[in-house]
Amino acid sequence: MTANKEVQQKYVEFQMLQQQMQAVHKQMEAVAEQAHEMDIVQNALDEFSRSKKGSDIFVTLTPGLFVKAKLEENDNVVLNVGGGAMVQKSIPQAKEIVASQGIELRKLQEEMAGQLKKIEEHVLKLQDELSVLVK
Repeated sequence: MTANKEVQQKYVEFQMLQQQMQAVHKQMEAVAEQAHEMDIVQNALDEFSRSKKGSDIFVTLTPGLFVKAKLEENDNVVLNVGGGAMVQKSIPQAKEIVASQGIELRKLQEEMAGQLKKIEEHVLKLQDELSVLVK
């Protein structure tokens, strides 16, 4: 292979790896945001469990749309478990589920960080190879 073709090939690979790095970085940000949301949900469950029965609360109908309601029960919540299925869980059970989801998201974040590190190492290697070929 001629030096010019090798430079072109390595440069294309370099560009592809940079795009892959950007994609993984965006995914990591999304996962971090989801993990943070799990923390917020846990705090909301704590606050909800401390609410007094009969107190006035605001219930979300859709993001940004609320209704005023009276709290009749503060021991259980209804969780969406996917596919439109809903299950009733106690506050401790719900917190355990949310905590587990947060742990899984943070594990995924760590795996992605490892993947990103490997890509970065490959990019650095390609940079070195390209600098040698271009000289």
